[in-house]
Amino acid sequence: MPIPRPWVRLREWLGSIRWTRSLGILWRGPALYGQTERNIWYLYVEVFWAGALGAAAAFNSAFAVRLGASNTMIGWLASIPSLLAVFLLIPAARFLESKANRAPWVWSSLLIARIGYGLIAVLPWLIVSGRAEAMVWLLIAISVPSTLFSAGFNPLLADVVPERDRARVFANRNIIASTLAAVLTFAAGRWLEFANHTRWAAFPMNYQVVYMFGFAGSMLSMVYLFKIRVPESTVVHHPSKVRTARVSLAQLKVMLRENRDFVRIIANTLVFDMGAWLVGPLYIIFFVRQLGASDGWIGLNSTLANVGVVIGYAVWRRWIRKLGYGRTLLISLPLAASYAFLVSLFPNLTLILAWGVLISLINPGVNLSHFNILLKLCPDERRASYMAIFAAMMNVGAFVGPMVGVALSNLWGVRPVLLIGGAIRLLGAALFYAFRVKVKEVEIR
Repeated sequence: MPIPRPWVRLREWLGSIRWTRSLGILWRGPALYGQTERNIWYLYVEVFWAGALGAAAAFNSAFAVRLGASNTMIGWLASIPSLLAVFLLIPAARFLESKANRAPWVWSSLLIARIGYGLIAVLPWLIVSGRAEAMVWLLIAISVPSTLFSAGFNPLLADVVPERDRARVFANRNIIASTLAAVLTFAAGRWLEFANHTRWAAFPMNYQVVYMFGFAGSMLSMVYLFKIRVPESTVVHHPSKVRTARVSLAQLKVMLRENRDFVRIIANTLVFDMGAWLVGPLYIIFFVRQLGASDGWIGLNSTLANVGVVIGYAVWRRWIRKLGYGRTLLISLPLAASYAFLVSLFPNLTLILAWGVLISLINPGVNLSHFNILLKLCPDERRASYMAIFAAMMNVGAFVGPMVGVALSNLWGVRPVLLIGGAIRLLGAALFYAFRVKVKEVEIR
């Protein structure tokens, strides 16, 4: 049956619009494109399905709190995975660099982590007492295979996506994920409140349904990840046995000494993100325990934040073509420090919804520019190791920050600690101005 002519014209018109070029492979399908475009299409589709799991994971801390987790346990949930990453990231990266075909290891580690979320869905059926502790420790265990995935995924993306396309593809992936998360987190929040008042899906069954749905979406995502064709990587031979640790330390010193801009971005980012890590676990504690936020409010807050992310990536993706990575980073960094101040000074659930949208509009500017600058600072053949070193250093702060933040909040209360976190984040933004990171700008699509 022939396609109606108006439909053909509509498709041609949409295909002629500039912004649809980046998503055109979703429109026409992967068969009409080369391998690079097919890979990009698979990256778009897999992140669409992965959004279901992202929506479920948005309720991790809330589920743990409602199961009875203490403030300290919520701090563990933020800190211990980071501590594990400190010790595992660099060995994981070195292991991956010894493999020419790294994709199976990266995808398999992600599959194991996602199976862990399937276990969370059935956990209340398996354990009667100590459910909160079991959930926290299961989420911590999931972080082990997630660390191997983290060590390999970003370098793998850099191999799959050409440099000129990275800002566009990364922005589109975040737009797709955030759009789906905006819808699903809102629906999940409403579902959690509605089902809790029914006999057949009361707590914790209402949360279990959300995690089952997320797990199913994550498995569909894996189907498309396994379709991606990743070019073989250059194998890096590392010394082994007795002298491994000594040589690794010496190599680390050489890498840092020869790449001063890489050292600067580590130091600046560590201070900037320390402010966020310090207060990270305090938000859900503050919202639920002190302000009385419901599951519906948590879902709405996540939804509005994701709407902000979608708009933010769409806007910053255009601006970054005009401003470049460096200027975009310097413009967006000080603005990104505002959220902790706003929540502390205006502790109203309705206003906090607005603050969440505001910061979500700003953060994509930081993420797009910072991530692309970091990739450019990493030599292609050693990208996995450089990214692992960066991530390991960040995870030192991500381990220390939440524990210190929870301890300080027990002494002084949440709101003063939020102000401290905001001040540290602002200081980190100032460091990017004082010790600038320079990279060669390229034409950005």
